[in-house]
Amino acid sequence: KATVSVLNCHLIITHTMSCNVEQHNENCKFHHVQFYVSSLQPTSYYKELEKDLNTLAGKGSYDPFSGGMRFLGPEALPARVSEGRRTWCEFAKHQKDPEKYSSVGQDLPEQLIVGAGWRVTGEYCGKSTRSLLLCSDDPCGKKMVLTTKNATVADAEEPYHHFKAATIDSFYASHANRDGCSVLAFEVDQGTVANTLAKYQKLHPNLLVTPHVQEYTDSRTMIVDGKEKKVSLGTFKSVEVFAYYLAGTKDADKGTILRFSERSGAFAHTPGFGNPQGVLPGLIDVPAKFDGTSIAAYSDHWVSNVVDREGFLKTLEDTLGFTPKVDFNAGVVAAGEAIIESTVTGNSSGLNTDDLEVAFADQSQVYLPINNALSSVGHVAHYIEEMGQGVQHLACRVKDLTAFIERVNNYRKITGQGFTFLRIPRSYYGRFNPTVLVKEAGVSQATADAVFAALVASGVMTKAGVVDMDVAEEKVAGLNVAAADFKANLAKITELVLRSRYENMYSLLKDNITSKVYCQIVQNQVLVDIQGKDILFQIFTSNICQKKAGEQAPFLEFIQRVCSASKAGVKIRPGCGGFGIRNFLTLFLSIEVSKAMLDYEAGLAEKDQAKADKANKVVEALTAQLDESNPILTMISDAMTEEADELEAAGEEKDAAKKAQHQARAEECRKIKEQGNDDLKVCSDKYKAMLKAIREA
Repeated sequence: KATVSVLNCHLIITHTMSCNVEQHNENCKFHHVQFYVSSLQPTSYYKELEKDLNTLAGKGSYDPFSGGMRFLGPEALPARVSEGRRTWCEFAKHQKDPEKYSSVGQDLPEQLIVGAGWRVTGEYCGKSTRSLLLCSDDPCGKKMVLTTKNATVADAEEPYHHFKAATIDSFYASHANRDGCSVLAFEVDQGTVANTLAKYQKLHPNLLVTPHVQEYTDSRTMIVDGKEKKVSLGTFKSVEVFAYYLAGTKDADKGTILRFSERSGAFAHTPGFGNPQGVLPGLIDVPAKFDGTSIAAYSDHWVSNVVDREGFLKTLEDTLGFTPKVDFNAGVVAAGEAIIESTVTGNSSGLNTDDLEVAFADQSQVYLPINNALSSVGHVAHYIEEMGQGVQHLACRVKDLTAFIERVNNYRKITGQGFTFLRIPRSYYGRFNPTVLVKEAGVSQATADAVFAALVASGVMTKAGVVDMDVAEEKVAGLNVAAADFKANLAKITELVLRSRYENMYSLLKDNITSKVYCQIVQNQVLVDIQGKDILFQIFTSNICQKKAGEQAPFLEFIQRVCSASKAGVKIRPGCGGFGIRNFLTLFLSIEVSKAMLDYEAGLAEKDQAKADKANKVVEALTAQLDESNPILTMISDAMTEEADELEAAGEEKDAAKKAQHQARAEECRKIKEQGNDDLKVCSDKYKAMLKAIREA
C-alpha cells in the first residue's frame, strides 16, 4: 500500500519552440476576450454592488428573469420602475442619479454587473498589473478579462506573460491611449498550439508576439513510498500573435493580439466558477452569487476595423484555414459619405446537431467580420484615424433579446448604472402608407388620403407617417373622416393603421409573431432580419470605454438567433439568421444618426440654431436613405437566401435534370442579388452627394 503525502506545489513556466507542422488548425473555439482599462475599482466595491443587486432582486421582480415582469405596458412600466428606484435608494451603498446617466466615463465592470447581470468570478493581483474576470451565469459562455496597470509599481516583472505591463503599454501606444479590447482568445485542440506557431513562423513571422509557446504547468511534489516525485496536474499552453500589419508594411501593428490556448488537467474547464485559472493562469477564484436576473451570454462574432481587409483575410486563411462566409460590398454599407466594405470570415465548425439548446451554447463556430473604410468620413474611417486598427465591437448571443433589453433599460432607470443602446429611427420599423388602405381595406384613394390627414390632425401620427406606439383602436375609430367606406371598413382600417407601426417588420415575419411581440421589438428598438425560416434579432449598445463625448470607442452587440429546426436530424445551420444584411447598413446609419443627434442637441444647448439645423438635415437625409434602402436590402437578402438554398439542393440532387433546374434558379437569384447591389449603389451615391452638400453648406 503506497504512502502518499504532498510536500509543495509549483507553477512551472516554460517556453517551447515550434515544430515544423504543415496542417491548418481549424478546430478553435471562442474562449475569452481581454480588455485593457485605465482603472478598476477595488474588488470589494464590485462585490458590494453585486450584493445590493441581489438584495433588490429579492425584494421584487424588476426584470424579466426573476419571476414576474415580462413586458409591461407604457402605463404600468414607469410605476414599476419607480417602485424599484425607491427600493434601491433605501439600501444601496453607491447611489447614482438615473437622470444624469451618460454613457461617457462609465466603469466597464460596473456596466456589465448592473446592465447584464454578470459577476466578478476571478481576479489576479500582481506587482505591476491587476485583472478581473467577469462572466454571465454560464461559465462556458462569455468570459471577459479586464486588466489595468498598478499606479504605484507599474514596471515590476510579472510571472505571467498575459499580465505583463509592457503589453498594456504597447496596446495604449497603438491606440492613442484609449481603453479597449486588446486580446481575442481562442481555445484549440490538444497538440495544435504548436501547429499555429509553426504556421506563423513560416508565413507571418513578424506577427509573432514571442517566438515560442508559453507553457504553464501546475505540479505537486509528493512523497510516494518514501521517495519524492513531481506530479503534473495540468498544463496551459498558449501562443500569441499580433492580429494586423501596419498599413503598407510587413511590420506588426502592436495593438490587438490573437491568443490561442490549449488546456489540460487542472487548467481544463470544470463545471461552476471555481476554476478561473482555466481561463488564464494566475487568476484565482472570487465567489459569486447570481441573483436570478442574469441571462447566459455566448460569443457570436468579434468585429475588427482594419486598414487592409484583404491582408487580414489572407493571414487568417494562411494560418488558421479561415475562409470568407459573407461579403458586404460598398453599396450595402454606405451611409451617406461613409463607405466601407466588410467580409465575415471564419472556420468550418464540426458541430452537427438538430438540438436548439446545444446550438445556442456552442462556441465552436468562429466568425470574424472585418471592416475597412473606402472613404475618409464615417465611423470606421474616424475610428482608425483616432484609435488605429482594432476591435470595433463584440457580439454576444442571448436566448431572449427583448427581455434582456428590458432588463438593461429597467436597471439603468432604477440604479443610474449600466448601458444605453443606439437610437434607431422609428421609420426603420414602418410608417403609414395610404396606398395600403386601398389595396388591403378596399377603400378609395380619397378616403385613404383623408385617413392620413386625420391621423396627422389628431396628433397620433407625424407628417412623415410615423404612428404613435400608444395609439388606441378607439382613437382610430374616432377620426374625423366622413366617407362611407371608412365606416364600412373601419375594422380593417384600424388593423392596418396599428400594423403600420411595424409594417416593415411585418413584411418579413408576417403573422409568425403577435402584435404584442412586434410592439416589444419597436419599443425596445430591436433590429430584425430574416434568412429563409431563420430570424436574427440585434441591438447595439452605445460606446463603452469612452472617456470623452464624441471620441471613437468600441461597443457591444447583443443578438438572438431564432433557428428553424423543422425536421429531426437536420443540422441547424451555423450562424442561422445570417449577419443582418439589412441591419448592417442600419447599424452604420444609426451610428451616423446618433452622432448627428448629439450635434443637434449640442446646437440647441449652445443656442446655435445654424448648427442644430444642419445636424437635423443630416438626420433627415440619413433616415431617408434608410427608408429608401430597406426594400432593396430585403430583395438582396431574399435572393441570397434562395441562392444558397438552391445551390445546396443542387449539391444533394441525384437527378441531372432536377439538378440543372436548381442551378438555373440559383443563377437567377444571383442576378437578382447583383441587380440589388447595383440599385443600392445608386441609392448610396444619391445620399452621398446629398450629405456632402449639407456638410459643405
